[in-house]
Amino acid sequence: MVEGLKKISTSALAKALGKSSRQMFAELEALGWLKRAQDQWQLTRKGEFEQGSYHQSERYGRYIVWPESVLEHRALVNPEDQLTTAKGLGLKLGLSASRVNQLLADLGWISPWLKGWRMTLQGEAQGGIQQEDASTAITYVSWPKQLTEHVVFKRSVEQFKQSKPEHPTGMRYSAMDGHVLRSDAEVKIDNWLYLAGIAHACHKPLPLDTLAIADFYIPQARVYIEFWGSENAPTYLTDKMHKKTLYEANHLDVIEFEEQDLKHLDEILPRELRRFGLAC
Repeated sequence: MVEGLKKISTSALAKALGKSSRQMFAELEALGWLKRAQDQWQLTRKGEFEQGSYHQSERYGRYIVWPESVLEHRALVNPEDQLTTAKGLGLKLGLSASRVNQLLADLGWISPWLKGWRMTLQGEAQGGIQQEDASTAITYVSWPKQLTEHVVFKRSVEQFKQSKPEHPTGMRYSAMDGHVLRSDAEVKIDNWLYLAGIAHACHKPLPLDTLAIADFYIPQARVYIEFWGSENAPTYLTDKMHKKTLYEANHLDVIEFEEQDLKHLDEILPRELRRFGLAC
């Protein structure tokens, strides 16, 4: 050690910053100060630049120590100045944290890990930092606040929030998974199912002699989904009541949505799907 320069261990650094040792090592690794090799933590050139060094102890063996001044390092003390969580991104975008994480996973920047999320190499390239909750050990990823302006992420968010007519007649809409649908409402439902990882069919004929088409079908739960629009035309209302009768008379399970339900898909769909044995 440099004479007169007091140094502290990584565990002591974590305690001083109110973090778990596991979380501290993960952050230092994400910052590029440490690397894992041969089941041991080793300093990188960047870690050495930050004045990290090795200390040899008869009791604990060799371990890494840091100058006390690192306690005031911006990257460790005030990450919120530069980083935010999926919840923070969601507040800015008008989306839930779970939806943001699903969009990030769809881009390949994170992947599900136990009850949390693990960053991929692609996510690391976008400036993500792997984190861990100190009390639950559940992993999550923090992101640069400017991620909302990243062209790829921004396009994904816009694609989820808005559907644009792609058919020359303007009557067909494209969902995130490539399904071509009849309305913006159907796109919202389709996008929700896709991001939740739920296999689904669109415009599925009912298994009846009478020709009738369901909006969606979830084969794993054997349940249909119908969206009833606000259209009041006599022919539409007649078709709606006829289809409702078919579901009831043939004992077919169906989840039904009205226009006002579209804003609450995150609450309604998980609850309804659980009724048919599908957790999401």
